[in-house]
Amino acid sequence: MEMLVLDRLFGLANNTGMEAFTGIEAFARVVETGSFTAAAQALQSAKSSVSETVRALEERMGVRLLDRTTRRVHPTEAGTAFYRHCRRLLDDLALARSEAQAAHKEPAGRLRIAAPDGFAERYIVPGLPTFLTAYPTIEIELIAGTAALRLVEEGIDLAIRIVEKPEPTLVVRRIATSRVVIVAAPGYLAQHGMPRKPHDILGHRLIGFAPLAWRDTWRIGKEAIVVQPRLLTNSSESLRTAVLAGLGLAAVPEWLVADALIAGQLMRVLAGHETPSGGIYAVYPTNRLLTPKIRAFVDHTVRDLRARGLPR
Repeated sequence: MEMLVLDRLFGLANNTGMEAFTGIEAFARVVETGSFTAAAQALQSAKSSVSETVRALEERMGVRLLDRTTRRVHPTEAGTAFYRHCRRLLDDLALARSEAQAAHKEPAGRLRIAAPDGFAERYIVPGLPTFLTAYPTIEIELIAGTAALRLVEEGIDLAIRIVEKPEPTLVVRRIATSRVVIVAAPGYLAQHGMPRKPHDILGHRLIGFAPLAWRDTWRIGKEAIVVQPRLLTNSSESLRTAVLAGLGLAAVPEWLVADALIAGQLMRVLAGHETPSGGIYAVYPTNRLLTPKIRAFVDHTVRDLRARGLPR
């Protein structure tokens, strides 16, 4: 099936020239967004025009590429195979275009960046003055939050994600390391005592971070301890504020509380026991769309994080 689809793709390009790319781009957008309406919005075109373009593509191919329902559009088996090759073809075209533009043009335009809250405020925003001074023709739209947005559907150029292992389908560049640490306020520890063994945490009030895999199970050394947080929050700033206020023990990314640890506002707990660490990654929609403005921002961010002591 895939070889047949590939043969027809090459035949389509050879027989119809650049006209074929219009249908291919429309088809790819429909697959990625799941609807003709969303694809039309992304392409800044009319829904009827996108629908007719895709239907004409199917007729030229002689293969049904999409299953259409009232709620959503799904690629057929042939459509799925065809999409993979179309995506590569479109990415190659975009890469060629961006490289040609980069040869005579400085990085410019709007850059939409998604980053976790807390990390955005502490590590992305402080580095922006230097970056924007170096690249006065770039504009930044920063989207801070805990949700992992869909890059293509949301029109995100670049996302910062902090995970133990990135999804294998993502195109990533590791820019730093994030380690989980267990911390508490000195006042809390003075009142409730310092845990000496991993299971001692069960005798303490615990603060959980909902987006973290640690919300229900804390991994300390070789122990995997099921916990019931007294307070559970989905906001990294609320997590930081709660532990600073002495509400209990919290398992937090070290970067979130590094300044408070240095200032003595928080103390490490069970520091002699290993805790999980993961990567801080720059994530792109595809490695073939690494435009000059994205490359410039990622290179800047890597240098900035190193300068401020975040481990690679």
